[in-house]
Amino acid sequence: MTFLFTDIEGSTRLASGLGAERYRVVLHRHRALVREVLRDAGGVEVDTEGDSFFVAFHDAAAACAAAVGIQAALHGSDWPEQDGAPLRPPVRMGLHTGEAWPSAGGYATPEVHRTARICSAAHGDQILASADFAAAAGLPPDAMRRLGDFELRGLPGATELVQITAPGLPWDFPPPRVRPRRHNLPHALKPPVERPEDARELDRAFAVGRMVALSGLPGCGKTTFAKAWARKRLSCYEHGVWYSDAGPDLGRALLDALDLRSEPLRAPIDTVIEHFRDRRALLVVDGTDQLGAERRNDLLVLLESCPDLHLLAVGRRPLDLPGAVKRALDPPAESVGAAMLAGFCADRGAPWTAADCRGLAAAVENFPPALLALADLVALASPQAALRRLRDDPVAVLDAGGRFREAIDAAVAAISGPARAVLLELAAREHGASVDEVLDLCRQRDGSLEALVELVDAALVVIERPAMDQAVYRVPAPLRWLLAGPDPETAPAPIAARFADRLVRPVAFEPPRLRAVALRGRGAGLHARRRRSRAPRVACAMLRP
Repeated sequence: MTFLFTDIEGSTRLASGLGAERYRVVLHRHRALVREVLRDAGGVEVDTEGDSFFVAFHDAAAACAAAVGIQAALHGSDWPEQDGAPLRPPVRMGLHTGEAWPSAGGYATPEVHRTARICSAAHGDQILASADFAAAAGLPPDAMRRLGDFELRGLPGATELVQITAPGLPWDFPPPRVRPRRHNLPHALKPPVERPEDARELDRAFAVGRMVALSGLPGCGKTTFAKAWARKRLSCYEHGVWYSDAGPDLGRALLDALDLRSEPLRAPIDTVIEHFRDRRALLVVDGTDQLGAERRNDLLVLLESCPDLHLLAVGRRPLDLPGAVKRALDPPAESVGAAMLAGFCADRGAPWTAADCRGLAAAVENFPPALLALADLVALASPQAALRRLRDDPVAVLDAGGRFREAIDAAVAAISGPARAVLLELAAREHGASVDEVLDLCRQRDGSLEALVELVDAALVVIERPAMDQAVYRVPAPLRWLLAGPDPETAPAPIAARFADRLVRPVAFEPPRLRAVALRGRGAGLHARRRRSRAPRVACAMLRP
């Protein structure tokens, strides 16, 4: 069924200003014109009260014609005048199509209430309708103006409103008198840690492309940061900002985030594409590193079909799609790392501030998995006590509960064999290496450059720039301690001993330099290729998990 509600805007004020007799003339003339159009359009007058009409139609297109016809009749009729101006009443209208069942001379359905709310959101002389009505009536784009999603009082979810336009009728109105639904971002339970430099990096990334892949290690706060950044960009996107988990069914997850209903005989992702096709919006999808090839392709099709849609893909690894601009959340600045550690302590009921945690955060180079691993000890003891223990035996302190090792294992398990080889080489170098040195260590034919890019994307290697034309690639200290021991220069043995447990199967090695040979997976099997080196020969077979 299609429902039409109409009423006179400001009728109480109009009646008070005109007086009872003159207002009765205006009201009766208004009712006569409305009923004349309804009689020709086939609408059934369900209820009338004062200056309001409640009308039902079996055909949405007929309801649209009736609404336009009523406005045209009101504008084209002769009205009594006061002070030289016609006393034409400004009538507002609401249209909606939905399921309904006859009951006691009316209709038992929430859709009636939705139609009434749409009418009350309109301005005088305006025809507002739901997108469901526009679809049922088959309205062409030039017959309506999409206004966005709005929250109607007392009704769950959001309703997309459109304005019906027609030649000769006013079309420029203020926004509807209801709260727009411009995002579904949850309100944070506590203020997020400000990361201004990372926010500027993300802004620069979106200046380059419409799809940005944000990656980072567990505990680095990438999801919290993405939500906080997106909330501050609401004014940049006319049709809102929407957050969704990737989930096992991406299309269904996006429908739930947008509060859209699935359509029969139509894939959920196609409904999402239709929703975003002509809208400027930002979509934040979390956990994209878990998406299979087919679902990743769905995201690509979504962006290609919706030219004004921007996508922020968040995951432990960057989204592997053509055109994606990659940004990794590197270890944060010192003040940010200290604030993150203080926040972890606050979650555990400890009173330590960012100033208290600054020295400890600096000692672990603000490496997020290390900050998270230290939180329990700091909360139970103090930042100073944790710092003293860290200096005595850093690996034992960081890995006391096994969570630090577990986080690193998960990150390393996701990278390729060549990347592990480069990681192993860099872990033995406290001060890092330049690109030329990496190529010299691992030989260019091993794919070392691609492996280095992979390590940067996974935030397992940081870039330091001592000068504009120089770049040094270095493994953060906590990760280096775990892989190579605290002092790799004087004690090379821990490199193999600590690293081999989890990442490599040692064959033989000769100090002081450790060499690694990457095994690349081809099809269902793994194949090893032995590389020759000018340095003392060392063989270490690195296996994929």
